[in-house]
Amino acid sequence: MKYTHLFTVLCLLLSANLTFAQGDYAPDRPGIGNGSSITPTNMLGLELGAQFSTNDFAQQFDIGQILLRYGLMDRLELRAALNSFSIQERSLIGGTKNVTGIQDAAVGFKYNVFHHPQNEANISLLGSLSLPTGSDDFTSNELVPFLSALSDFVLSNEMSLSSNVGYNFGYDSYTDFFLLTITPTFTLPKAKHSSFYAGYAGRFFGNDINQQFLEAGFTYSLVNAVQLDANMGFELKGETAFIGVGFAKGF
Repeated sequence: MKYTHLFTVLCLLLSANLTFAQGDYAPDRPGIGNGSSITPTNMLGLELGAQFSTNDFAQQFDIGQILLRYGLMDRLELRAALNSFSIQERSLIGGTKNVTGIQDAAVGFKYNVFHHPQNEANISLLGSLSLPTGSDDFTSNELVPFLSALSDFVLSNEMSLSSNVGYNFGYDSYTDFFLLTITPTFTLPKAKHSSFYAGYAGRFFGNDINQQFLEAGFTYSLVNAVQLDANMGFELKGETAFIGVGFAKGF
């Protein structure tokens, strides 16, 4: 029963079946959410980055954030998230504990289900499966599916709005969660290669357990489908702050 509403939304989105060909590579990074753009056919996208996060209980440095995206056909891309090598310092009673290791990898797909002819709206589905391949301190020890609907709407020449609505099928009630992101993006009129975004991301676990993130970032596009980025954010309840940088390129 708890998956009924999500299944209904996905069926409605799948009922749209329009031909769509993507021309340029559009990275999913930075930010908690993902964009709806599909990697062009026969193009390989490489995205990577580094992030530092801290709260009252731990400090963590992640290096890698590796995501590979391959355009299999006009509306479908395949994805492999190799994720990061993490260095964490945990605060314990009477001292600290340092742990290092690899995060779980994931495989998945992104499929475009609607595209407005004038590029004013785009909706895609994202599915992924997290694999228990990480180190002992960073693995879930389970196969964890995730499904999300991704949308992008052009509001003006300088402004667009992105959103994600998804569900993480965790192995128990404490790891199941709904994900909601809302992200306005702004392009400066005289700096078409630069954009800024500021958004919200929420993870809702039920029983009044949730995480509320505010985030902001900057992207700069270079020639040959290269993007540089920087981002930062803050989780309101747990008071976790993070800052990161990244790189993306289509080949």
